[in-house]
Amino acid sequence: MRLPMLGLPAAGLAVLMAAGCGGAVPQAGDAAPVEVGAIITQTGVYAALGDEMETAMRLYLDDHGGRLGGRPARLIVADDAGSPERARKEARRLIGEGADVLTGLISSPVAVAVADEAGRGARGRAVLGPGGGEGADGAGAVPVVVANAGADELGGPHVFRVSYTNREHGRAAGRYAAERYGRRPVALMASGYSAGEETLRGFVEGYGAEPIARVMTPPGTVTEFERYLARVPDEAELLFACYAGGEAVAFARAYKRLGYDAKVPLLASMNLTDEDVLRAIGPDAEGITSVGMYAPALDNPDNAAFVARWRARTGRDPSAVALQGWDAMRVIDAALSRGGDLTRRLGELGELAGPRGPFRLDERHEPVQNWYAREYHNGVNSVTATIPP
Repeated sequence: MRLPMLGLPAAGLAVLMAAGCGGAVPQAGDAAPVEVGAIITQTGVYAALGDEMETAMRLYLDDHGGRLGGRPARLIVADDAGSPERARKEARRLIGEGADVLTGLISSPVAVAVADEAGRGARGRAVLGPGGGEGADGAGAVPVVVANAGADELGGPHVFRVSYTNREHGRAAGRYAAERYGRRPVALMASGYSAGEETLRGFVEGYGAEPIARVMTPPGTVTEFERYLARVPDEAELLFACYAGGEAVAFARAYKRLGYDAKVPLLASMNLTDEDVLRAIGPDAEGITSVGMYAPALDNPDNAAFVARWRARTGRDPSAVALQGWDAMRVIDAALSRGGDLTRRLGELGELAGPRGPFRLDERHEPVQNWYAREYHNGVNSVTATIPP
């Protein structure tokens, strides 16, 4: 099945270098086990997302014989409990115990703290070759592969992200909305913290028109959206909403229960209708259109294989968080398979095919990838259009 490719400006997906998952013969002296430290939320409001991520990482290792880049690999999981301070301590501990790379990182504050700690280096342990001290190429730091956090500020020569930035997420949704809805009067809603604010700013950039209303809700505390939805002006002809987790469930149910689905069309962020959230929303999610970088219904061989393995392990469809956990391991695998300095090899990866379709990391180590319009019907987020990068 070929999906429509929207007539939007696209950055080229030039192939820098073919890179696969494993398969390369490790260089002499590289047979030592790889220690992968995964800092993942296992308690607190994002624990369900952490479970999805860890399951995907362990599934990848199982499918690759417990090896990354041809070397035996060990996944060491630490619980950040949603706390940047605790995450920093866990990063320091894992680095001190010999972690070659850090990954995971559900929330942005946690990711920023871990990236900062990893940038301080291996505390005397030469994990990245000679020289010591972090330079322009990240030498002296422990590489970090971010599997989820989207904070625009997150970055550095030793930081590599396989998910997306909040700004790019919003821009993709705005570009799609401008083409599909024709820049009609739009209202925006989001949780009032960095992820919501950055995503809405990106939406406005992509949409090319200012909203007639911007409704920010107190982060992490709203369980009843009636008074906030009431702030959406009657003249609004489109509502873009960005919520995740429990807030996404509460918002979607209120939008349907209060009859707003008959008043104003909704375009949702990926997080609002990710598979883990849809299971909690239930039938109130029927008909919601969203924009995301992944859907289990994507029609390509890599995704068919990934979804089949995930369903065999869990009995359900994978979420975007699961896919990101899988791809974090895949990127580490591909870099290790080339041998030598891991940070340098991560920066040299070219285009990778995979379940989400082709993607590559740009010079800032951010993913350049397709985005997809998804419509939820009868338990499936069907992909209706491709939004090029």
